[in-house]
Amino acid sequence: MENKIERDFRGRFGDKEPFYSATTPGRANLIGEHIDYQGGSVFPIAVDRFIVSAGRLKNDGRISLFSCNYSESFEAPAGSIEYQKEVPWANYVLGVLAEFKTLGHPLPGIEIAFGGNIPIGSGLSSSAALEVCIAELFRSLSGIEISPEELVKLARRAENLFVGVNCGIMDQFSVYLAKEKHALLLNCKTLAYENIPLPLDNMNFLLVDTRKERKLSSSVYNKRVKSVEKSLEVIKKQESVDFLTEVEDINRYKNVLSAENFKRARHIAEENLRVLDAVKKLREKNMDGFGKLMYESHKSLKELYEVSCSELDFIVDFSNNFEGVKGARLTGAGMGGCCIILLKKDIMRRYEKQLAALYEKKFGFPPEFYEVAAVDGAFYRNK
Repeated sequence: MENKIERDFRGRFGDKEPFYSATTPGRANLIGEHIDYQGGSVFPIAVDRFIVSAGRLKNDGRISLFSCNYSESFEAPAGSIEYQKEVPWANYVLGVLAEFKTLGHPLPGIEIAFGGNIPIGSGLSSSAALEVCIAELFRSLSGIEISPEELVKLARRAENLFVGVNCGIMDQFSVYLAKEKHALLLNCKTLAYENIPLPLDNMNFLLVDTRKERKLSSSVYNKRVKSVEKSLEVIKKQESVDFLTEVEDINRYKNVLSAENFKRARHIAEENLRVLDAVKKLREKNMDGFGKLMYESHKSLKELYEVSCSELDFIVDFSNNFEGVKGARLTGAGMGGCCIILLKKDIMRRYEKQLAALYEKKFGFPPEFYEVAAVDGAFYRNK
């Protein structure tokens, strides 16, 4: 895939001078959903689906972009970066470049081609992968010295402020700093992190894509963020906390918050504890216990946070009744996208065949399956 993007870059912009190429993986969160924007601990892996960008600086003061996946071009003056309603894919690139300009880094002009094999809208964080990929590319091209943590924050601001999605920092952090054959335990308040070895042995993770179309920025995501912020405002009047994940006893607020807001807050408080328990189970190589917590996480996302859907629930219910499957849950924002399944390797094909048949019978089309491995975060090359 890297060679294809580089060929597309040369074909579109010529091969006159050296250029840089950056590659960033997607991510799947093993457990800890919808708590990163409330300072919680999350536990994602970077997966072997990638975004690749190739680019070089130029002196004409223009931003020239080419999306290899859409076979579309975009061009604008570097001195006036604006949100593009008619070219939504360009905003993930423009937002990153705008953040570099805000930090005082000049942008004489740039030409970039990019593409990849992370399914868009699947919950594998294609947007964060693209943002980090462009940030690492521009950093490399410009020789900018910026710490990994600051680059991650920059990429997140691009999505929050320019694209308009109120995401937490997990996605950008994990696709940049994850480690091969490890999961990343990240405290989203302090940004302290640790790479935890995955004792998979005869097991593996499988992603099942519902293929249900969803648009994150127009989904319930931002509504959930606002809901928990309202709950936090109420709780702050009674105790000194910065995030809902710091509340020691969320149940004391059952009659203080609205019924709906209490459910959202309860999910966040309990999910944070589940993550810490899951890491403990993993360190003990207790995969049955780890899988049980995955199921509990999905139930909470379905019943309390209400970000599941019939397709996701069908996959989790099927998995829970299939011998050899240890755990299953939605991964990502929800309302579609993917489930992540922990299962024995020797049952994988049988699982896929039986699930596909039943899923297609119910929903009219088969799901997609992605066997994934935990890989390293972003990197770049000088071409």
